[in-house]
Amino acid sequence: MKHIVLFKLKTRTQENQDTLTNILLSMKEKLTYIHDLQVHQDFLESNRSYDVMLEVTLSKEDLDRYANDPYHVACKNKFAPLIENTITIDHK
Repeated sequence: MKHIVLFKLKTRTQENQDTLTNILLSMKEKLTYIHDLQVHQDFLESNRSYDVMLEVTLSKEDLDRYANDPYHVACKNKFAPLIENTITIDHK
């Protein structure tokens, strides 16, 4: 399955996009049950754009494990001050 999260930064700067991207990418090494993890940055900067996208591929059975993983929770706490809003979708 795919777990996709879009992040809207409080203040969109390249530095903030890079900081969030690096925090998210760090999960790729630490969460060994994840099949794939990709992070993309928006470049259009339109009013309706979100700033960063996380795409995680994992088994549906591991979604709760991922949500409650201590490293994942630590990452969320680390980037929380940067974030204005998030939206998510999970699909097969």
